[in-house]
Amino acid sequence: MDARAVLELAPDSGVASAATRLAGSSGWQGTGRDDTALWGLCKGSGKNPYQVCVDLGDRAAKCSCPSRKFPCKHAIALQLRDVREPLPAGEPPDWVAQWLTRRRERAAPAAPDDSPEAGARRARAREKTALARREAVRAGVAALSDWLADVAGAGIAGLPARDAAWWRAIGARMVDAQARGLASAVEEVRDLVAAGGPAWAHDTADRLGGLHLLVRLAEAPGFADVVRPRLGFPVPEEEVRARPGWSDHWVPLLALETDDGLVRTARQWVWGRTRGWVVAVRHAGGGARPGLPLAHGVQVQGVLHPYPGAPPHRVAVGEVLEQPAGPVPAPASWRTALAALEDVLRADPWQRLHPLGCAAVRPTADTRALVDAEGRGVPVRDDLGLERALALTGGAPFDAWGLWNGRELRLGAVARPGGAPEVVG
Repeated sequence: MDARAVLELAPDSGVASAATRLAGSSGWQGTGRDDTALWGLCKGSGKNPYQVCVDLGDRAAKCSCPSRKFPCKHAIALQLRDVREPLPAGEPPDWVAQWLTRRRERAAPAAPDDSPEAGARRARAREKTALARREAVRAGVAALSDWLADVAGAGIAGLPARDAAWWRAIGARMVDAQARGLASAVEEVRDLVAAGGPAWAHDTADRLGGLHLLVRLAEAPGFADVVRPRLGFPVPEEEVRARPGWSDHWVPLLALETDDGLVRTARQWVWGRTRGWVVAVRHAGGGARPGLPLAHGVQVQGVLHPYPGAPPHRVAVGEVLEQPAGPVPAPASWRTALAALEDVLRADPWQRLHPLGCAAVRPTADTRALVDAEGRGVPVRDDLGLERALALTGGAPFDAWGLWNGRELRLGAVARPGGAPEVVG
């Protein structure tokens, strides 16, 4: 750890500045280190010096000074002294050894109570927690229903004039109700309104209609597997992995990364030669990139475990083995490909992105659309994926796969007729 990393441990800039000055002070004595800790005595305003120690395992610190800031300037300064010149090696004093021992004892896991009584208590606690969660979400759904009724009564034309506090209030209400899925949906509506553009009213009405349908079906029988994740009820991945999986030859063809400001999400649409399309998802927080669940564009043979829901099922990745990819069949026309989405939309009308493919397409002269063998075309997004596809195919007909949002296709993979697909986006 360098000096910058040590200063980043400080709770504020004032502590960091004071620690920098204190690190060079002559008021230190009895400093030392071993493989587990740093320690030292620092002269303060009182008669006795402050006892300072730092656990090198997790950089936790203890100091006898009266500061309410943690870590205090003395703990930061001691670490700065060690960074600048390693403290002398030695045996920790008793007060340091005792503190480390107490920390280890607290961190040690307690022996599990496997008695029937303990199991029953844990089951009752889980049921109580689940019931409280259901009641909280139910109240959130009711609040959102009232909010949607108010919006419908006032009309969406007035939404751009609503201030940030109005939007935050309903979003916070959904978070308080533990319905994070509904909070995200409201944020999406707010973003559409804020972005404006010629289609904002149409898109906003579409999202509000979807929310109204979600509220109506929140407790309807037969929709739980699709609706509950939309409300914000997660299904633990370990629970999914414990269920039987689908064994197939899988080809990851399409991918998209999004960022809601708190969490980055990578989605990867994978085509199974028997199962058809599934989607694998990975999340990361703290500004980290999540990475894709599978090597993109590389066929694998193995097992993917489906989550509850409607096709294309979300999956958890099990045991897989990479192998060369072969040709992937694509529908003969856009009409056939789009018609196949009817059942998907009936099962999950809130799905916004759909994997879509077509064989032997060619770009129009202005490259704004991809036309099939019947002369029908779909708009294509003009981005790097399209540029790469044209570079690979030289303008000759090619098989295409992309993500369809109802208006345009985001091209993700292409193949020469009869060839293996190549990822372009």
